[in-house]
Amino acid sequence: MVGLRKALLSVAWIGALIVAVAVSALPSRAAPVDAAVAKFLGDDMLDILASADRVESFQLEAKTDVTDPSVQGYAVRATGPVLTVGQLERFRGLIFAESSYMFDKSKRCPFLADTGFVFHAGARQASIVLSQSCMLWSFARAAERGKIEDYDPIEADIKMLLAEFFERP
Repeated sequence: MVGLRKALLSVAWIGALIVAVAVSALPSRAAPVDAAVAKFLGDDMLDILASADRVESFQLEAKTDVTDPSVQGYAVRATGPVLTVGQLERFRGLIFAESSYMFDKSKRCPFLADTGFVFHAGARQASIVLSQSCMLWSFARAAERGKIEDYDPIEADIKMLLAEFFERP
């Protein structure tokens, strides 16, 4: 009976160890999301941004209604790097923080796209397009019209990340 108990405990311990290793191998689900940001982005967009396992970057032209390649209909001028895990986590931290937005303000500034990111979560995709001249970002899935919001409070953070993403050797 004692031998059976030890064997069962060993099996239970090995099972727990396997589960712990499997969970630790899963990709990070990203930074916590503030409620106002979750409401703005919506569940599907939020899930894609949070679970994306690959993010491509692009330098864009403000021309719209172009043929491929494009991001949210803006012409791709140059392809940038795929974001590293660390870069993605820092970017997500900015995206998911309410302090990154100015939800209660509105500005009259033309959206001149210059930088785009495509988030891949399995077969699903979402994109973020930046207009640095106005400090605006647009969030969209597939062919839907982008949701545009101000990112004024994090302008310096965005510029630092972009300098890192598109640094020249």
